[in-house]
Amino acid sequence: MKKAAFDELIAAIRSDDTARQEDAANKVCALHDSASLHLILAALREDDPLTRRVMLWALRNYSAELEYALYLPYLSDEDLGVREAALMLFMEGGQPAVDTLVSAISSNNMTSKYASVQALGQFRVPAAIPALISAASSPESDIREIAVMSLGVYHDQEVVPTLVSALTDLPAVRLAALSGLRGRQLSAEELSAVFASLTDEREDTRAACVYVLDALTPGSLTADPSPYVRRALASVTAEIQVLTKLCGDPDPSVRSAAAESIRKQKLRLEDTLLPLLADSVPGVRRAAASALGSSDRPDVVPALISCLADPKPGIRAAAAASLGSIGGEPVIEALKEAAHTNNPVLAGIIKNALMTAERKK
Repeated sequence: MKKAAFDELIAAIRSDDTARQEDAANKVCALHDSASLHLILAALREDDPLTRRVMLWALRNYSAELEYALYLPYLSDEDLGVREAALMLFMEGGQPAVDTLVSAISSNNMTSKYASVQALGQFRVPAAIPALISAASSPESDIREIAVMSLGVYHDQEVVPTLVSALTDLPAVRLAALSGLRGRQLSAEELSAVFASLTDEREDTRAACVYVLDALTPGSLTADPSPYVRRALASVTAEIQVLTKLCGDPDPSVRSAAAESIRKQKLRLEDTLLPLLADSVPGVRRAAASALGSSDRPDVVPALISCLADPKPGIRAAAAASLGSIGGEPVIEALKEAAHTNNPVLAGIIKNALMTAERKK
């Protein structure tokens, strides 16, 4: 493309006309001739963020001709769109781009180092793992945090020792490590390190430990002073005694979480759930009503039918859905009556529940 024509496209990109901007950007991003490369590189130095963004997108057509080290600064550009475009440029650059990022981790430029570590966490390429493990021991806490966070997206077992070692680091690094350990198969020694973090002074760290330990989380955490931690416990435990206790927790969010956990596991804990239908907090009543849908106890039906008169439509909807799952003639009659509501969304839910109940005849 000739310079005059290219300059017209740049002017259109910098205009206030959205249609002109889009058309010009598409034309620039379609360029792939070698003569246009120097024009794109010159425009990349413009102060306008949109222009820089479009040029970075266009450079993806020239991946074999790029020296990727020159584009590292754009990974930490002040404009989010530019940073995203630069990341895509590197992600589509193959091994040369990866090698550039790995080398940048060892540089003295903290901005480039941080951006490179962050980018490699997006790549998920095995070649990045050794460099990220090295960065996880950086004297700079910000680098350690982003390195540990980046390692957490890799499923490779070799990252686990580094994540476990980070459990004794600063709070932000500990949280990043725990996030990366979720869903992994851990050895007894590694689990021991996670268990030790259950006594951490920070509630967010203790809660993160619960999500790592999952069903292995001790029921003694019902006594944890933080509702955040107790709520996490409610979401992972299958112990009936623990769930029963959490349904009576003083914090309503914990009671709701416990009832929701009972629903997901389809546990028959009617004696625990029925009192919650009269809870002062609507969210608790709704969770309890939903959790009773798998019950076959006769006393559950009248209790749920009474919830069809609850002032909160969400609770009436939850009760209707549970009643539909249970079925029976009393349920059908109650749902027919409840369907006469001015709330169209609620009416639809009740009618669906009614059809479900009628199919059970």
